[in-house]
Amino acid sequence: MKIFSVILSLLIFLTALPAGIDALEIGGTFNFENLRFDRDRAETEDSFSGENYYWGVSVFATHSFSEELAIKTGFYQDTILRNVLYTTLNYNTQYLSLGVGPFFGFFNSTSTILKSGISTRVEFSLPGKIFASLGSDNSIGGRLVEEDDYIQEGSAIAFGFYVPNAICSLNLRNKKFTQKQATLETVDNLTEYAFDTEIFQKNLPYRVTLSFGYQTMEKKYIAAATTRHTLNSIILGAETRIALNRWLDLLVSLDSSIYTFGQNELAGVSNPGPWGYTFRSYTGCVVNLERLKPESPPR
Repeated sequence: MKIFSVILSLLIFLTALPAGIDALEIGGTFNFENLRFDRDRAETEDSFSGENYYWGVSVFATHSFSEELAIKTGFYQDTILRNVLYTTLNYNTQYLSLGVGPFFGFFNSTSTILKSGISTRVEFSLPGKIFASLGSDNSIGGRLVEEDDYIQEGSAIAFGFYVPNAICSLNLRNKKFTQKQATLETVDNLTEYAFDTEIFQKNLPYRVTLSFGYQTMEKKYIAAATTRHTLNSIILGAETRIALNRWLDLLVSLDSSIYTFGQNELAGVSNPGPWGYTFRSYTGCVVNLERLKPESPPR
C-alpha cells in the first residue's frame, strides 16, 4: 500500500505541473522478471531455481521549459537498488548535456524510511558522429553504523557512434546495494557489459534497440569471511517504442538470458528457470499531455 500511495502522490504532482513551452510527458511501466535473487536470501542457500517471479512498477515524467532546459522526475523499483525516487534538472546544448538532482531510497528498510543521495549525468557529443557519457547515483553518507541502514550506488559509462539509421554504443553499467545486518553486511551487485544498437528511420512510428551483453549478478555476505552467490549470464535484449498515435507511445522490452551459469557458492548451477529460461521484461506507455490538446484547424 505504501508503494501505491507514493505512485498516486507522484502522479498528482506530475499532472499539476504547468503547461510550459514544450510537451509534458508522463508514463509508467510494469516490470516482470525471474532473474533476481530474493531480498531475504539466506547465506546457506546453494541453489537458484529461477522459478520465482517478481514484479515492480515505475512512473516518470519529463517537462521541457525550452529546447535546452528540462526536468525529469519519477519513481521506480529496481532489481538491485530497490525503491528509488528521483528528480534531475537537465541542460542540453549542441555538444554538451548536463543533469543533476536528488534521488532518494524510499521504504527500503524499517529503520531508514528515506535515504538521500545525488544523481549526476554528463554527455559530450559531436552531433551525428560520436558521443560519450558518464552517470552516477550515490547515497549521501559514509560508513554503515546502524542495523538496516544501507547505501545505494549506481554508475554508467557509454561510448557511442552514429551509422546510417542507427546509433551504436558500448556500455558499462554497475549497481550496488549495501546493507548492514545484525551480524554481517550484505551486498547486492549487478555489473553489465553491453553493445546496444538503436535502429530508427525517418517517418516510421517506432524505434528499436537491440542489445547483446554479459552480466554478473552477485550477492555477498560479509562477516569474518565473505560468502558469494554469483550468477553470470549472456543477455540478448530488445526494446521498442511505438507511436500508436500523436500523443500515446507504447513501450515494450525483453532481456533474455541465452546462457546462465553459477559461480562460487552457486558453482554447478546452469540455465535455471522454466525450460532453462530466465528474463527481465517491462511494458508500459508514455502520454504527451501537450498533444492531447485539439489541433488548431488550418486557416
